[in-house]
Amino acid sequence: MDSNVRERLARQAAGTNGSTLDPLRREQPQLAWIPLGAIERDPTQPRQDLGDLHDLALSIREHGLLQPIIVEALPGDRFRILAGERRFAACRELGLEAIPCLVRTAAEHSRLVLQLIENLHRKDLHPLEVAQAYRRLVSEFALTQRELAQRVGQSLSAINESLRLLDLDPEVLADVRTSEHASKAVLLEITKAPGPEAQRALWQQAKAGQLTRRSAREAKRDGPSSKAHRDTRTIKWGQATVTVRFLTGEATPERVREVLREVVASQW
Repeated sequence: MDSNVRERLARQAAGTNGSTLDPLRREQPQLAWIPLGAIERDPTQPRQDLGDLHDLALSIREHGLLQPIIVEALPGDRFRILAGERRFAACRELGLEAIPCLVRTAAEHSRLVLQLIENLHRKDLHPLEVAQAYRRLVSEFALTQRELAQRVGQSLSAINESLRLLDLDPEVLADVRTSEHASKAVLLEITKAPGPEAQRALWQQAKAGQLTRRSAREAKRDGPSSKAHRDTRTIKWGQATVTVRFLTGEATPERVREVLREVVASQW
């Protein structure tokens, strides 16, 4: 066993861990590289069918194991998986010799889940803090979104919406973390904007206090396709179709009639 892990477990057993838990993922746990041969699956794991591991294995081969699996130390330098069964199985398929693991006792693992869930009931949490806590519970503690919704007393759609916030443009995300203008409703509308530039533009309006959920929706409706529609009028008459597009302004009926009269007068 890694000497750092052995020391950490000894401190935990003695009640002198000395670490300060931050349930919103600012703690810096020590990792250990553990041989796959020393890791075993949990025999009580209810999920026996791990599904198709092909895409996960390809991702791990290309990028490495970005999220360590969580294991519990057993006698004889053996370890049992607490969370990360699919990642472990994919690593085994790739023939990896050792993988990064976070070693915890089962009791500590359960305690961290409980603290995270209790923390989520605070009323002063930033929307991104909630989203990050949800992601941690889903990825690190092997909770499904439905299980998470039941544990925290939220609807499944509310969980999905919170997790969607983490799909914001990285530049916007970095700014949102330190902003007081970040309501969940407005941020959700920004995530629906067509691309990073549009998201950044909407976020600048939000920071200036000029963006509400309603105005964000109107901004999406007033995008390029909507503008093209306002500038253009297509008229079908019998077997003919006439399209009038103005360089500036809207294609109002009065302007269309006027320009058609001018065209007819100048051509015939």
